[in-house]
Amino acid sequence: MRVVIDKIIQETESVKRFFLITPGKTAFNFLPGQFITLRMHGHERSYSIACPPNHEGVIELCIVLNPEGKVTPELWQLKPGDEIEISEALGSMVLPEAMDTDVCFVCTGTGVAPFRSMIGHLLRSGELKHDVYLVFGNRYSADILYRAEFEAWAEANRRFHFIPVLSREDGVHKTGYVHAVYENIFADKRNAHFYVCGWEAMCREARQRLKAIGYNRRQYTFEQYDG
Repeated sequence: MRVVIDKIIQETESVKRFFLITPGKTAFNFLPGQFITLRMHGHERSYSIACPPNHEGVIELCIVLNPEGKVTPELWQLKPGDEIEISEALGSMVLPEAMDTDVCFVCTGTGVAPFRSMIGHLLRSGELKHDVYLVFGNRYSADILYRAEFEAWAEANRRFHFIPVLSREDGVHKTGYVHAVYENIFADKRNAHFYVCGWEAMCREARQRLKAIGYNRRQYTFEQYDG
């Protein structure tokens, strides 16, 4: 499918938000948490959809520049009005039909994109009956994507807990790495489901730690990216 770039926002020094519009602004069918594959000059790269499903034909992507990559350097040269080729929605990291446990989303960097879609959908769908945690790791506070939005969601919804974690900066947020944070929250080993998205090493360590706590493969879902 050919889509048009409607708007580009420079979110941080190395991250841009791309807003894509489908032909005729027809709805683009996807489930929260899914991704699309973007095709440019014979190369393909997959990016999570960063917005909840909508009826306006809007697809938002939150992408970090990889100077050595095959796609993002070309993507960075595009401007509103340009067209790009995308696939249909793909991926199985989606929400269950019924939320019957607490949920913990664990991510770093642009790994937050699918979780913004999923959490936004949950909050729009009605009152949360279980606690939802977003444990979001970054190096510095300036790197926290969608910070104001997540803070507003947490203020308006007592069951949504936004927990930024910074590895290279002290301050009002938790410092260190995401693993110690979710281990502490779920030290009681209560029933829960974990969604983890980030670098391969982070996902691997999260899998090991969740298993050590006592959670099994049916209780966690992983999606890793290479940058």
